[in-house]
Amino acid sequence: MNHQPFKGWLLSEDDLSVEQAQALQDHLCTCDSCSQIESSWKELEAVIDRSVQLEPASGFVERWQIRLVEHRNHQQKLRGWYTIGGTALIVISLIVLLVVQIWNLLQAPTPYLAGLFDRLISVLSIFFTIRNLVSSISLPGPVYTLAGIVLLFGMISFMSVFWLATYRRISMARREA
Repeated sequence: MNHQPFKGWLLSEDDLSVEQAQALQDHLCTCDSCSQIESSWKELEAVIDRSVQLEPASGFVERWQIRLVEHRNHQQKLRGWYTIGGTALIVISLIVLLVVQIWNLLQAPTPYLAGLFDRLISVLSIFFTIRNLVSSISLPGPVYTLAGIVLLFGMISFMSVFWLATYRRISMARREA
């Protein structure tokens, strides 16, 4: 015999239709297992109804909110210390790398000076190539005006991206709070 719909109806808090209630009563008359479930469930409901509901101690909500604020402040301080520690670790690592590079430079300066001289020549060559290219185009102002405009647009682009990233981080922090 299929007991599943009857067990569901017995334990449900929803009102049954007239047909469902009649089918359940007919089934309970013939099924000892379901009758036992019904009587146990009614006893349990009676115990629950007779039991006294405990009230939280006065000031519970206020204490809980204060602890929540303290917990969030603690978490924020902890994140601050992690940030300071990570930054200190990065700075120390960079200082160690700088000291190693300076030590290597002092031990054998010739390859480093040759590389530095090569890079300087490359930068100057690129600069003069761009200057000659720009001077071949007739511009109403000096070359430095064009370079300033390019630099200005670059800075505006960088600041826009920086502003968007900061705005996103602040808005995410407000959503978490």
